[in-house]
Amino acid sequence: MKTITPSRLKRKISGKKLLIDTNIIIYLTDTIQPYEPLSRLIFEMIEMGDASAVLSIVSVAEIMKGPINIGQHSNALDVKKYLLNFPNIFCQEITLGVLEHIGKNNLVDWTKLRTTDSLIIASGLENGVDLFASNDAHFKKAIHEGLSLALDSD
Repeated sequence: MKTITPSRLKRKISGKKLLIDTNIIIYLTDTIQPYEPLSRLIFEMIEMGDASAVLSIVSVAEIMKGPINIGQHSNALDVKKYLLNFPNIFCQEITLGVLEHIGKNNLVDWTKLRTTDSLIIASGLENGVDLFASNDAHFKKAIHEGLSLALDSD
C-alpha cells in the first residue's frame, strides 16, 4: 500500500484545522504500519501549533473501547486523558448543535455513513474544520474530495 509522502502531508495540513477520525489515532496508539509515522507527524504538527484539530467524543470512546475489551482499563483512562489534554486539540461533545449538521451539508453524502461516522463528521462541521483526516472507506466515499485527507497516496 502506497502512502502520501511526509512532505505532501505537511503541505496539506500546515495552518489547517483538521477533524481527526478514530483510525488516525489507532495508527499511532497501536503502531499500525505503514500509517504510524504519518499519524505521528500529524500529531507532532498539531502539538507544535503548525495545525490544530478537533476530535469527536465518539472517537475518544472508540479509542477507549480497545483497551477495555482486553481488560486494560487503566490504559483506556490514560489514552482518554492524553487525548483530552493534547495541545491544540478540541474535543467536541455531542450536542444539539452537532446534530443540526447531520443531513444538511451538501459536501457530505450522508447516505454513505454509519451513525458514528455521521456524528464524527458533524463534530468537525460544528467546528469549521478545513479537512477531515481519515482512511475509513465510508469517509472517503462520503466527503467531498477537497475536504478529505487520506494517508493513502492519491
